[in-house]
Amino acid sequence: MKSRTLIAMFAVSAGLSALSTASAQPAASPALAADTVVLQAGEFKLTKDQYERLGLGFERGVGAVMTGANAQSPQSGAEVARLLALVSEAQRRKLDQTPRMQELIRVRSYVLMANALLQALVQEARADEAGTRALWESEKNNYIDVVARQVLVRYNGVTVENARVTGLNRSDAQALAVARAAQQKLAAGADFAAIAKASSDDEATRLKGGQLPAFTRGATQAEFESVAFTLPVGTVSEPFKTKYGYHVIQVTERRPYPFERVRSSLEFVRAQQRMEELGAKGVELNGAYFKS
Repeated sequence: MKSRTLIAMFAVSAGLSALSTASAQPAASPALAADTVVLQAGEFKLTKDQYERLGLGFERGVGAVMTGANAQSPQSGAEVARLLALVSEAQRRKLDQTPRMQELIRVRSYVLMANALLQALVQEARADEAGTRALWESEKNNYIDVVARQVLVRYNGVTVENARVTGLNRSDAQALAVARAAQQKLAAGADFAAIAKASSDDEATRLKGGQLPAFTRGATQAEFESVAFTLPVGTVSEPFKTKYGYHVIQVTERRPYPFERVRSSLEFVRAQQRMEELGAKGVELNGAYFKS
């Protein structure tokens, strides 16, 4: 299974996780003792230590309660206080004791436990460098930068960001003819940079001899990627079509990522793979109830 597929195959309600602490970790407050009360709301009275530990579950990056610049900002404090005041009122009304709320709390705890398991599995993968290197070796073709250059020939109806670009007066057939002529010259040994400057409609690369920025999988159109990742290095492609027009490309280099560049991603992939295995273990569904 491809790594980029693996990365997307298991989403565990990250918005509810109380474990992603990097962006929620409050700044240190050395001037205050840990037992100093910093917030009161309803029946809640929080010390500095209690507030900072509570803040770990309110990660700003996932749209949770705490949205201030940092945990010690008045905005963050007010948001947490408001939540606790509302919780205090809900508890006064004994809403937390209703069967429905008890069920909801139980289900939310399942999600938090699944997140805790994912984090534990990431730590296990991090401790097993050999296993992560083995995955890297098997997935190297999915972790590469491609260096290529292109000739792009537009025609009327292609996708453009600026209506004043060149090539929009051509028909599809005319554009294909121009692209084929360019390809034939390149196949005969013509200088790629010269052909790109003379024939390409891509303003961003034409004056650079058609040179594209290095790119990786998922960064380009699927049709473009299919050619760029299979074309032998140094050869010139046949004209092929994307929504931007007809392309003729030459791949000049494929550079595998160094291990350290993808190590953390691969550790997460391995954790997700293990989550898939554990999530399928011992599962049985009654077909009389669960129907397609």
